[in-house]
Amino acid sequence: MPYLTSVGRWRRLATLLPLLGVLSAATRAAQPLREVVQQALDQTIRSRIELPEKPIREALDDLEARTGLRFVLDATAADWMPYGEQTRIAIVMENVSVREGLGRIFAGLGLAMRVADDRIMVEPAPVLERLSRRLTLDEVATLQLLAERSWSSAGKGLAIDLRLPPDQANAERRLDDAVARAPGASAIEQLESATAALGWTWTPLGKGIVVYGRAEDVSQRLDRAIDVNYRRVPLDEMLVDLGRRIGVTVYFEPGVLQRVSARQRNVDLIQRHTTVRQVLELIVGNTGLAYEVGATGILITSPRGTAEPPPDGTPRDPGPVAPGSIDRDASRVVAILRIPVGTDGTTIDFLIRADELPEEVRQLRARKMPEVIEILRQRLRE
Repeated sequence: MPYLTSVGRWRRLATLLPLLGVLSAATRAAQPLREVVQQALDQTIRSRIELPEKPIREALDDLEARTGLRFVLDATAADWMPYGEQTRIAIVMENVSVREGLGRIFAGLGLAMRVADDRIMVEPAPVLERLSRRLTLDEVATLQLLAERSWSSAGKGLAIDLRLPPDQANAERRLDDAVARAPGASAIEQLESATAALGWTWTPLGKGIVVYGRAEDVSQRLDRAIDVNYRRVPLDEMLVDLGRRIGVTVYFEPGVLQRVSARQRNVDLIQRHTTVRQVLELIVGNTGLAYEVGATGILITSPRGTAEPPPDGTPRDPGPVAPGSIDRDASRVVAILRIPVGTDGTTIDFLIRADELPEEVRQLRARKMPEVIEILRQRLRE
């Protein structure tokens, strides 16, 4: 789309005036573009807007031509539609505000809109951002049902899969009570409010929805595929940036970074199609730090102290793990298998955790570890 001068943008928005009757020319000239767009969105559509079914970007282009509003579809949002950019939508609005009409259409696709200067950004809504994958047609139908009705209507007969920790007693009744009290004109808004109040979250799943805890949501986000390119970046800055990219807050145990050698506090890491979990495991393996996944985010901490294996070489039993905690001994990385991919220096790291080793390999490792440590000590004395 060619760049428009401010005068040209006013002319585009002016095409909306016969349809909505927004503002006088004198008032418009004194207002920032963002405020004009916001007011245009709040106007009621009296004359019916009906656009035939087209691929989503083409449909938004037609809506631009009809209203003068400018839409920008986020690339990730387009990719997560059932058929990507070829997903077809129809737009019909009458006797509703532009904001309400578009809001319902976008919510039924897991999308949301926000105003940025003279543009309306169409992006993944929280529910789609949590799902973090392409919607199925059944899930679009579920979202459309939840976007068009209140929970008292849409919730009847809807399949609900409660995947909550065992300590969450009476979860079904608590969800019903919370949604019944939740504000919102649509079931989607009510679900967002109710699950947030309960410390839970939700996504569509086929012809129903799944409700789960926030800690599981954080854990799932760790497995999203990303590309990383860090060159001499401070360790704490890299960790915070990783969290930002997947919508997770990263916390640090007081003084934990002081336990990392100065050489390891700056990171060089270039990986394609890796996951945040894999990056965290690399850090754990290289620095001796540990991380915990919780409902509020990721805590970077010091590892639990481990004793040397008994003289007979049998692995020491670390004892029971408290419910809801992480067995760091079992999940810690004990080996990294790095395999080159292609000719540009890209590699894939396969992380091998202690609990993935066969029993005989774990016993062999326990017997050999004292020998390895002694060799390292001798090298240090040389």
